[in-house]
Amino acid sequence: MRTEPVRVALLGIDGSGKSTCARLLARNAPVVVLSCLRPHENPGGPLRELSRHLDTLSAGADRLGSPDLKLAVLYLQMCTYGVVERFFVRGPAAAIITERHPLIDTLTYLPLYRSAIDRVTVPGRGAVLRDQLAKEPAAAVQAARAWCAALSRRPGGRTPRLDTLGAELAGLLTLPPEALVAELSARFAVSPPDVAILLDIDVAEAARRVRARERHPEPHERPDLLPLIRDGYEESLKAFSSVRVHRIQVDDRPAQDIATQVAQLATL
Repeated sequence: MRTEPVRVALLGIDGSGKSTCARLLARNAPVVVLSCLRPHENPGGPLRELSRHLDTLSAGADRLGSPDLKLAVLYLQMCTYGVVERFFVRGPAAAIITERHPLIDTLTYLPLYRSAIDRVTVPGRGAVLRDQLAKEPAAAVQAARAWCAALSRRPGGRTPRLDTLGAELAGLLTLPPEALVAELSARFAVSPPDVAILLDIDVAEAARRVRARERHPEPHERPDLLPLIRDGYEESLKAFSSVRVHRIQVDDRPAQDIATQVAQLATL
């Protein structure tokens, strides 16, 4: 008999409705809904102050158009997830549903970031990043560096550096798929989810939804990249044979119907 919650990853390209679905699911008491990247959005969870500082640096990387700094911060954000998941696994929830997942989403998005990093990598790039960091809020940079120091005490003893981490992560794509999954699992201190639910949507509709948002789009939320992200999810999921994968066709279905179906699949 299972004694821990079922761990569910809610996946899909940008504009597929993950955030809307997560908000609707959060109203169901037996289910805990988490953000993979932003622990400060998880009521009652740990690492909330750190999460706010990392969110500030992520926005700064977008403003600077700095893909290597953006990837470094995304990595630090995803390194919070193992701590958060273990905190909520001890609770009474029937399922823990996470919007995105550190392992699956890193495999999906890392090739895109490698291409972007390759375009900006020149001699002296580290000095450019250090200069950029010097202009960001000191409290946010200090919190990120303290988190890097904390991560160095995890098994394996890696010490991430904000000025070199993005290029280092892009270089991991030279590893064979199984070795890459093992490396990321160790770095994030997480295991694959029990269930993955992929919200599938027509790319043109997803692009329309992204354009309609009030906030400024993320660097990867571009119509030309959405098909690559969609294919990336398909390839990434092949690396996790133990994960039960469900696909839900979204398109113009009501959001509440989709959330209901996700909840049913999460608690089967």
